[in-house]
Amino acid sequence: MKTGSYLINASRGSVVDIPALVNAMRKGKLAGAALDVYPNEPAGNGDYFTNDLNSWAEDLRSLKNLILTPHIGGSTEEAQSAIGVEVADALVRYVNEGATLGAVNMPEVNLRSLTMDEPNHVRVIFIHRNVPGVLRKVNEVLGDHNVDKQMTDSRGEVAYLMADISNVAESEIKDLWQNLEDLSSRIRTRVLY
Repeated sequence: MKTGSYLINASRGSVVDIPALVNAMRKGKLAGAALDVYPNEPAGNGDYFTNDLNSWAEDLRSLKNLILTPHIGGSTEEAQSAIGVEVADALVRYVNEGATLGAVNMPEVNLRSLTMDEPNHVRVIFIHRNVPGVLRKVNEVLGDHNVDKQMTDSRGEVAYLMADISNVAESEIKDLWQNLEDLSSRIRTRVLY
């Protein structure tokens, strides 16, 4: 690098020889540096970035004109708190509404919430193997009711269907659920009402 250059590493911790960086900055070869990654990442927020983690950590921290940021933004206390709230909210939305937005291991499906002014409405959640003909069979089961809204998505071998149907008598809910449970492609069936 040219004398007076600035080095930024946000790719991989092993890309930069940190002792050579410390030496180059002390000699004035580099004017400054910013690092977001390290060979060994700190375990959390606090006094973890020491020589116990990396043998050169204290030398690196003693340099002027250096920016050190946590590669894993989720390792800060604030981020951990925010992640906890986000995960809890997502779980509550799944349990209460069947929504899977933001899921990493499920297809993402979301419908607007059912409201109390929609009596005799049922939300059907049908997780199934992603094979041909499933939607036709599901819609045959739902066909005696008005499908107000329906959404489906798939991810690999798993597919997810969510449908809101109206004019469902309470006495029909168990049969509706059982008819979906009996489909050979079924992984999991839920009915919210």
